[in-house]
Amino acid sequence: MPTALQSAFLLHHRAYRETSVIADFLTEHDGRVSVVCKGVRGSGNKAASLRSILQPFASLAISWSGRSELKSLRSAEIGEPAPPLAQYQLYAALYLNELLMRLFRHGETPASLFADYKDAIVELSQSAADAGLTEVALRKFEFRLLATLGFEINFFHDAISAEPIQPDDQYSFYAEIGFSLASPDQVQQLLASDTLAIGHSATGKSLDGLAGKDILALQQQDYSAASTRQAAKKISRTALSMHLGDKPLKSRELYANPG
Repeated sequence: MPTALQSAFLLHHRAYRETSVIADFLTEHDGRVSVVCKGVRGSGNKAASLRSILQPFASLAISWSGRSELKSLRSAEIGEPAPPLAQYQLYAALYLNELLMRLFRHGETPASLFADYKDAIVELSQSAADAGLTEVALRKFEFRLLATLGFEINFFHDAISAEPIQPDDQYSFYAEIGFSLASPDQVQQLLASDTLAIGHSATGKSLDGLAGKDILALQQQDYSAASTRQAAKKISRTALSMHLGDKPLKSRELYANPG
């Protein structure tokens, strides 16, 4: 039996057989779902209508059937069309899609991330006149994404001493544990010991020279200062690298070089 209609966003699609595609959706309740959309690359009004519905960044409602990991599309409707995205914002939105494709398998994506993604797309569409706002929308989503992966960043305390972050100090950020004034040797020793070993690796990446005032600004989600936005980008990239591995993101290359 087909499922009930469920809110969804199209993340990615690829050709399948002669006239079909396999589409990956972010759904509101079932996370990432892969669905065969039959005949969508064919000719005729039905295929053209389906192609007009299955657009990235549009708010969709879909239903599917099937017991295997690869489902079959049964119905698709458009709820809200995709918002207008300028080139820079379009590449940023594609980056969000690629993150979700790389970091989550079928059915794994937490339901809370659907609302976060929807908010991020709206924020990107409203940021065309200000590249800084685009950066803020990306950072907010990345930090929420890390939290759903079980790596929520603590912007309040030193990860080793548990002391509050001080605005005038310079901190290092460790992808495994967070911010600390401790030396790299001390941190690696602790990561290798029983104190912090559970669930952590001593091989993650680190970042030095982060101003306490910028960390505290991020604690308050205050991105008004350019230095805070720059720090947020470095922190999120360092934290995500532990999950993404060494394979580069194609959308990140487009986003960095929009020309």
